[in-house]
Amino acid sequence: MSCLPPTKAKILSTFQPSHYQQAIFDFVRSGTGDGVVRATAGAGKTTTLVEIAKQLPSDLDAVFLAFNTHTANELRARLPRHVRACTVHSLGRRSLLDRFSQLGKRDPDTRKSRLLIKESIDRLKLEFAVPSEQWLQAEKYLQELLRFSVANLTDTKVEERVAQLAVEYNLTAPADQGLEVQCHREVRQLLRRRLDVFQEHGLYDYEDMLYLPIVLKLDIPKYDFVFVDEAQDLSAVQLELVLKAVREGGRRLFVGDERQAIYGFTGADADSLARIVERTGATVLPLSVTYRCPRSHVALAQQLAPEIEAAPGAPEGKIHVIKEAWLPRWVRRGDLVICRYTAPLVSNCLALLQQQIPAVVRGMDIGRDLLEMATQLFAGGLNGWEEQLGAYRIAEEARIRRRAANEIDAERQIAVRSDLLDSLEVLTAEVVRQGHHRLANLTEYIADFFSDKGGAPVVFSTIHRAKGKEADRVFILYPDNMPAVYARTAAAARGEACVQFVALTRAKKDLIFVEQQRSEMAVVQP
Repeated sequence: MSCLPPTKAKILSTFQPSHYQQAIFDFVRSGTGDGVVRATAGAGKTTTLVEIAKQLPSDLDAVFLAFNTHTANELRARLPRHVRACTVHSLGRRSLLDRFSQLGKRDPDTRKSRLLIKESIDRLKLEFAVPSEQWLQAEKYLQELLRFSVANLTDTKVEERVAQLAVEYNLTAPADQGLEVQCHREVRQLLRRRLDVFQEHGLYDYEDMLYLPIVLKLDIPKYDFVFVDEAQDLSAVQLELVLKAVREGGRRLFVGDERQAIYGFTGADADSLARIVERTGATVLPLSVTYRCPRSHVALAQQLAPEIEAAPGAPEGKIHVIKEAWLPRWVRRGDLVICRYTAPLVSNCLALLQQQIPAVVRGMDIGRDLLEMATQLFAGGLNGWEEQLGAYRIAEEARIRRRAANEIDAERQIAVRSDLLDSLEVLTAEVVRQGHHRLANLTEYIADFFSDKGGAPVVFSTIHRAKGKEADRVFILYPDNMPAVYARTAAAARGEACVQFVALTRAKKDLIFVEQQRSEMAVVQP
């Protein structure tokens, strides 16, 4: 089905497409079937999609599926009125409301999963006699197992597949092995309960918006043309919804970059683009020119992604290598500082704050993880905190090695856990240095330290959280930490290459590598 008749296929005169963009426009206008646009970092993919949408006939029913609500809201101001912009979650919610009119305009109940898990925990407490902190861990463990089971459409009848999720996503199980095994069995019961509660009381949450339309085999809203942004980050359940959203004879255009598939830890399918091509027979179209990165940065990125090209007339850009101690003298307002791990971000952000340089670490979810860990470890206060943290570190490593599937998996889990523990160590030491010894002092400090709000002069971020962000000047802390030492499988190595590629493609002018230093050195001004 060709969506753009010749009389309506002219590209706006104010927009000069690259030859890659023109090939995509021609495919939409004259081609048939679905398409997958492999768009490199800073390639103007959103602009490309918006220009296509503007040329779609007004009698064509089209939808633009965005990665998040913020992006969908921004797109509404740029898209023509006949092209709807929403998230995949919104698409699923609409299918629920269309089928179950009694829901009215009822909003998702964010407490649903938590309350169902509490029911399970209360029942398990009658079967297992374990310390109170293990129940807190069991509750979190069930929350994460449930979330990833939904994202992956896991067959929970097979207990081993649920257990494998814990390994794949580095989940921390309760210490009691019997309780851990029972948590695996509970996931299937929880999925049944969430379906029962929906059917009996009409209660649904955000995960249900994706999960219920699939398991209940509901009709999904259908369109003549479906745009899918950030397709490399689709989970299995999201992909199922998206594939059902096109009318017979309609077309889909997926846009993504497998080089930036770094959200596997959220449940995204790292092979999403390849799976889409396999299932749809889509034509693959490159979008390889970056309008963000200078030529020198592109040359570095080409070592990982040979297809990326600098835009015509792109500046040369600058690349620097500095020592860690120089960072406070180099940073300026608007700079972005990124790292593979969290602990170096915490220590260097703290160093700036101590010198009265306003800065923040992006990632409220990191703060929540640290708050949970601090509450578990230091309920009695911070006196003797170093011994408590040290003992916990040793016990955690032993627990991970005992339960990991193999040595490589153990190293991966230990590295992730150590990163959090190192961050907690730095923050606790600072709170104690300031003369505070209560848990409340530490939790308040952690809550203020991490933020996802904009406005901070200098922003520190993990590379994962920097995806989609850019800045004139970007600092990469500890580049030698990439790839991670535990990335010994082909899949892990591919994932680490994606992380490196994202790091190298955030800067518009200057890219500064910050070497970890072991001793004090003279500070050089930029």
